[in-house]
Formats: sequence, structure tokens, C-alpha cells
Amino acid sequence: WYQRRVREAVVSTQSTGGWAMDGFGIYSYQDVGGAAPIVDECGGHFGPTDTGKIEYHYHSRTYVPYHMACQGPSLGNCASTQRGTNYCHPGCGYEVCVQPGTDEGALRDYLGQWDPTWLDQYTVNPFHGPQAVEEEEEDNLVERLAKDILEMFA
Repeated sequence: WYQRRVREAVVSTQSTGGWAMDGFGIYSYQDVGGAAPIVDECGGHFGPTDTGKIEYHYHSRTYVPYHMACQGPSLGNCASTQRGTNYCHPGCGYEVCVQPGTDEGALRDYLGQWDPTWLDQYTVNPFHGPQAVEEEEEDNLVERLAKDILEMFA
């Protein structure tokens, strides 16, 4: 019973855990629908939130730094913001990271509030089409989190 209850707590849907000083939300380990978030070097990305809106936001991690390494979007510049230890996330390999499956029109509407051409100025990960999710058990975020928590109480 105890292990099942711990797992249920970890598997809960994406929720806001707080707000960063730059005004962007900090969310749980999972993205909408339980998907693993594809994040930039700061630990954030553009994509839908629990409200259904497309916006930039950060995700918590199971390792240091547990929330964010810098204020994003990183645009590939996280390392230049670090002093001493570098806490930058590996990122998605592009200047701008967008969660796969995000509606491009909604993303452009969101960014258009400030600059309708902003997205076109940077390299962006492929996010169109159905989201590709690794099926391997070791790569499953929910399984890893549940395993980590259970090991803490073993």
C-alpha cells in the first residue's frame, strides 16, 4: 500500500510549484500528460501548461540544481551566466526548446505579444507532429522518480 501511495503522489499531473523571479512558472518533473519535458540549458521550455496556455516555463529536476540554472530562455548562453560551478542543463541542442507536440500557431501568438519574428531569429528543436516518447523502462521519468523516492525510504 505505501509504495503505491508514494507512486501516486509522484505521478500527479503537471502543477505549478512556484514562480521564478523573471515571472515564469516553475512546474513539476512532468510536462502536460506526464511526458518528460524537453528543456533548455536553464531548465525551461515553451509549451502548454496546466492552464492549457502556451508559454515559457521551467521544470523541476531530480538532481542539482533542482529547479533552474539561469533565467531563460537560455538561447545557448547559460554557461556565460555561471560563476564557479556550472549548473546548466544539457539542453535540447538548440537555442530555443519547445515541447514536442506544441501547437506552432499558439506558440507564435504567445511570442507575437512582444515580437512576431522572435522565434525565426534562433535555432529551434523539431517540435512538430506527434511527440516521440522513449518506451524504455530506464528512460521513463515516472518510473525513475518513483524508484528514487522508494529507495530514499528503503
